[in-house]
Amino acid sequence: MGSSTTTRNFGIRRFTNLVREGRFRAPESGTELRLGTMVEIDPTDTDRIRQAVSTAIGGGGDTATDSCGILWYEHDSQTFNSPPFGGAAGQLPQDLDTAPNGRMVQVLSGPGAKVWLRNTGDSETEPGLFYANTRAAVNMVDGLGTATPSVEVGELLGWNTSGYWDVTTTASEALLRVTAVDNDLNTLDAVLLH
Repeated sequence: MGSSTTTRNFGIRRFTNLVREGRFRAPESGTELRLGTMVEIDPTDTDRIRQAVSTAIGGGGDTATDSCGILWYEHDSQTFNSPPFGGAAGQLPQDLDTAPNGRMVQVLSGPGAKVWLRNTGDSETEPGLFYANTRAAVNMVDGLGTATPSVEVGELLGWNTSGYWDVTTTASEALLRVTAVDNDLNTLDAVLLH
């Protein structure tokens, strides 16, 4: 399941039919959104996105017809070397896994494009790297890689407003369909439905 690493917790495997809508800004303030988050157009400011609410599980929206997708942001060298990230010492581009508030972001969509999602533990260092990592645990998909894994190939994933992807049986809530699961690596592949 390797290749195409973009952050520690989210990446793109296949770009077929991938649409990168780039005219929106991240929220002005608050907690920065993690790349790979399901987002939608903010109805109070249509130039901005927000974490999915109306298109999330139980929100009543429809992922096929509402404006939603997966958050992506391309960090540049100025971001990588900025003081909030501690400069480049002990950092990898994969450590930059949130979209800075107020910046222009991309919303990814497109049927058939494939992404991967991974849960990581507290202070988990990438395999083969030998420096201390002080990152908090990140849960991208509920039920992935746990003591009792529950995500299976073929299942639909929608966004849970608690801040992670979750299995749903309601097609209008789903943005992804799971195509591969590796619970030992806490990773799954999924294709976009819309």
